Amino acid sequence: MNTRFYCIALLFSLIASSSGFAQEGGASLPARSGSGATQQNNTQTSNSAASVQSYELPNPYIRFGVFGAAAYNQHSVGFRELVPSCCPQNFPNVNVLSFTAGAMAEVPIAGPFGVALRAGFTPLAATFQALGSLRSSVGGDPRDIPTSYNLETNLTLIEGQLLLWVRPLPRLSLYVGGQTGFFFRRNFYQYEKLLDENLVFETDTSIRAQVRGDIPTRLPLWLTGGLSYEIPLNPTGTIMLAPEVSYSLQLPNNALFNILQDNSKPWRIASIRGGVSVRFSPNKTVLEESEVRRMEEQRQQEPRREITQNQQPNGTPTTKSNQPLTIKLYPSVGVGADGSETANPTIRIEDVSATKSRYILPAVFFDEKNAALPAKYNQITAAQKALFKPESLSAASELETYYHVLNIIGQRMNTKTKAKLTLTGGADALGEKNNKQLAQTRAELVKKYLTDVWGITASRIMIQTRNSVQANNDVLEAEEARRVDISSDTPDVLDEMRFDYRGKVVTPPIIRAKFDIEAPAGLQNWKLEASQDGTPLKTVRGGNRYPNTYEWNLASAPLDSLPQTAREISLRVEAVDNNSTMARSTVQQIPVETQQNGKKPSSAVRTDIYTVYSTMRGEGAFSSADASVQRQLLNIMRKGIKPTSKLLVSGYTDARTPSENARTLTEQAAQNVTSQLNMQDVMVSPGGISSFHDNSLPEGRFYNRFVQVEIRTLTK
Repeated sequence: MNTRFYCIALLFSLIASSSGFAQEGGASLPARSGSGATQQNNTQTSNSAASVQSYELPNPYIRFGVFGAAAYNQHSVGFRELVPSCCPQNFPNVNVLSFTAGAMAEVPIAGPFGVALRAGFTPLAATFQALGSLRSSVGGDPRDIPTSYNLETNLTLIEGQLLLWVRPLPRLSLYVGGQTGFFFRRNFYQYEKLLDENLVFETDTSIRAQVRGDIPTRLPLWLTGGLSYEIPLNPTGTIMLAPEVSYSLQLPNNALFNILQDNSKPWRIASIRGGVSVRFSPNKTVLEESEVRRMEEQRQQEPRREITQNQQPNGTPTTKSNQPLTIKLYPSVGVGADGSETANPTIRIEDVSATKSRYILPAVFFDEKNAALPAKYNQITAAQKALFKPESLSAASELETYYHVLNIIGQRMNTKTKAKLTLTGGADALGEKNNKQLAQTRAELVKKYLTDVWGITASRIMIQTRNSVQANNDVLEAEEARRVDISSDTPDVLDEMRFDYRGKVVTPPIIRAKFDIEAPAGLQNWKLEASQDGTPLKTVRGGNRYPNTYEWNLASAPLDSLPQTAREISLRVEAVDNNSTMARSTVQQIPVETQQNGKKPSSAVRTDIYTVYSTMRGEGAFSSADASVQRQLLNIMRKGIKPTSKLLVSGYTDARTPSENARTLTEQAAQNVTSQLNMQDVMVSPGGISSFHDNSLPEGRFYNRFVQVEIRTLTK
């Protein structure tokens, strides 16, 4: 029994000692280009692919799932029989191996803490046997006959668990709580048996004193503790496999906690369980590369230093000091999109009208050695095609829009009745060995969808195949080769989609604050706050470390955290030292200019964002030799560029590009596009590796290789 209490005590101590929790939630996702009209409300910055506002990562701790486990049940008994029989015996304790299965749900409370609910089915059957002997005369010779006294119980518990959980590590969970339930099967069979096969009782059998019946039980209660470790089964971590172990201890020997209603017959069951659960989370639990990169960039741009305590001559720290806590807040500067700094900045906020392009990648990707159209592509029936409205995709992301590629092209082919398509099927050169039949079948499957659903005449769709070449066993390149390319003799069939939206332009996009804290007694915590008319707009807190500089990114901030009026913004730093002394810096005022009272400005800026994609990779991409780029650039110059336009051109690449080459390659791509636009007032920005789309998907990598052209045009 002491061992059981040590197990539970160990679980409590692990929970109590876990002071640093690794949290996955609460991180901001980076801006996603084209992720919806409601998100495209801010100006372009040098480190984002589109002017959209960030949002909070949904809580990653919600779980639903099923579990199964092997159970080692320890029955501790103190009864001689369940009902009177001929020969009461003291039955020994027994250990029985069984199983348990059920469903579970986990709900977060705060941070890495939450509540878990479980319901399951657990057999608790056990057979008790006591050995003895009967004195009898056999053939006139008295002797002791070996006899067994048996009790077979059949208990099946429908159980429920209410547990508190905590996560000291991102995937490790510790649980402690209670368990109860009711026995929906609770019968027993009690009998006495001769162990000598040659002897029988007077009933001509080796068994007598047989009694059957129902076990009189009460509601049991257990104290339960355990742990689990989650292993993601998909890239976003929404499906997980979690090995689990737990220990359930029925509460101490007390009439209230006894399984039997008869308090004079103690019976308690402890259980050790080991198994797995399959879990589903409605929110992703694995951070995308974009989130990891954003956090890393934030850490790099905010070098931290620690305030150390004074030391005595012997080197031991001094926790008290009479020297005052002081804070110095330096004048803030504005940081432009090109990184230039402006002293004494004025924040200017203007409403703008803007348009955003949505490129439709003319390709369909297939699974390895498979010709079936993947389920991720949105497929409709011929009866549903009249309900398909491309404008309804204005709030969708690029990839969500792309997965309607066959429907978008099908609808356009219906309006362009003379247009023709060419479908070029491909297979990879690795596992598929450039299987021409597989490539042909893939193209025919795409053609069948367009003809059956959208009614395109088969003669308007030609099919051909291509060979792929992969060097160095590049599996990512092989994934990209397993596709059907779509081309047309009518450019409008494959043209981009455009959506209008309203937003705000913030100048400068970043306010950089710098401050110093002198805390001779040691720094306890600090806070930087920007407010307007007493309403906080931005609050940053920390402990005994603080950043040398902090950058407030207004361009990617939510709209409700931007200044709402033309009143000044107040910037101030507060700190508390280890003596619990508080100090405040002087208040710094930052002027604000904004449109008020619905008045139209004397001039306004219209922003048009175009995204240029290339089917090529490397230094030759986005050059004058790239035919697909030429068509897109011609569209930009025809529709977007005016004599008063100013351009910001930013290049991006996918995760296949080595990080040390990313800046050079993306700057070259942006420069290639700039030189072809033949404009003077152009700012070029290397965006680096893009993680706005899932780099584990071939279509995600295609969409991460782009050059964005932001055109700002002054209108009267």
